[in-house]
Amino acid sequence: MLRRRHKKSRAGCLQCRKRHIKCDEGRPICRLCINSERECSYQSQISPHSQPESQSNMKSPRRETLHSIYPQTSTFLSNPPSHEAHNDQSHHGQSSEENINLKHMELLIHLTTNKDTFSLGLTANDDSTGSELAFALKTSLESPYLLHQLLAFSARHLAYLHPDRPDSYLHQAVTLQTSAASLFTAVGTEVNQSNCVAVLLFSSILGHQLLADTLAKRPPEGLDEFMTSYVQFVEMHRGIHTIAMTAWPQLMKTELEPILSWSSQFTAREPRGHDCQQVRELIVGSKSLLEDEKKTCLPVIDYLQVGFDAVSADEEQGNRHHMLCTWPMLGSSEFTALLAAKQHEALVILAYYALLLHHGRHLWQVQDAGVYMLQIITVYLGTGWDYWLEHPRRGIFATK
Repeated sequence: MLRRRHKKSRAGCLQCRKRHIKCDEGRPICRLCINSERECSYQSQISPHSQPESQSNMKSPRRETLHSIYPQTSTFLSNPPSHEAHNDQSHHGQSSEENINLKHMELLIHLTTNKDTFSLGLTANDDSTGSELAFALKTSLESPYLLHQLLAFSARHLAYLHPDRPDSYLHQAVTLQTSAASLFTAVGTEVNQSNCVAVLLFSSILGHQLLADTLAKRPPEGLDEFMTSYVQFVEMHRGIHTIAMTAWPQLMKTELEPILSWSSQFTAREPRGHDCQQVRELIVGSKSLLEDEKKTCLPVIDYLQVGFDAVSADEEQGNRHHMLCTWPMLGSSEFTALLAAKQHEALVILAYYALLLHHGRHLWQVQDAGVYMLQIITVYLGTGWDYWLEHPRRGIFATK
């Protein structure tokens, strides 16, 4: 039987060359090695072939958003697989479906049997998590990027459950998440009736995993390095969510309508309590903030108060922590810029978010992140800001 001919990839990774497979030359990990979970390596003296200007400069909102958090995918996005390569992969059965293995089955079983995995999931009530997960899994059969993201989140939770041996699960989480990002970008930027549910579910689960990863970091350089990761998470989460919400009318005609309606009503609540009164006074009376910057800060304070109202309300039950993952993306890009610049007043607002996180310290995604965030913010601001940090400090250390 004659073998199908294909072009040689002289700069491909060693694994693809050994297997006589056309490599897309993605660095640091090529797409085929991502999908098959193989170690990917290149000969150091060989560099990837440069691409024509018109192709390497191709940009889209979805690609640009993913570049900021998935630098591994940049080569793949600049060098998308050709139609011939796609057909070649399909011909040899090298698709995402074939690459599901026993490790993935472990992740799938864990996903469906451990109710704590989605303790911060988007849900309208405590009893609906199982049916929502079944719906997500069914949807993922037609959207491989969603399936990869679901398995990545399961691996991330298993890494938390096995602190004595987390490396294998963390590697799976990173590999599957990177694969999910590559698959997501490869299908294009249009969101319509046929894919809006998958895109929104992908956005939500990715956001929860990015939050868990960000809050788990304890960088040696303290606030500077942490803020870089936090701002990156916020921009990524907001960017993907914005893409998904372009199909809001279509989404409201799907099975997600009850969840979306509840979430929309939740974030539209009027703040009732006085937890944020002191930080509001700081912003209104600030002499270092411009008026437009004050207007940028005040809405995020209102959202924080809605979060505090929820955690103190008995009727909220499992939904009382909804704002923990939602608040970071509710602020405007201007507020994120203030955080990136480490504007002192913006950091005080973030300290109040640390207190909100502390209310959810029993959740595996959060743990002691509130304590850590308040500590590094306090050290950075210095004693001159002790008065404005009094409320979050009292709230955190009184219940530590």
